[in-house]
Amino acid sequence: MRPFILASLVFLSGCCLSTEEFHQQVEEATACAPGDTCVLAGSAQCLCGRPVNASRATEINDSAQEVCCGGAQVECVSFSNLRCENGQCVADTR
Repeated sequence: MRPFILASLVFLSGCCLSTEEFHQQVEEATACAPGDTCVLAGSAQCLCGRPVNASRATEINDSAQEVCCGGAQVECVSFSNLRCENGQCVADTR
């Protein structure tokens, strides 16, 4: 029984979200309708925040913390004028 428990713990501790899976979640979270609020969400050690629907921001922020960064770090641009445009949350870069 112990080998099974140890193997399970190793598997669970090594389990994290891939950047591809995360970016798919972000793409889905950019959908918006007129009147929706768009915010920046999803920043982490190896991820820059992106405009998403405010209703999905907590989910995206939580998922960002589960992404395997492998020690990578990024430098992010600044965004302004977050808005819903043509059904997608967008922003201007500074």
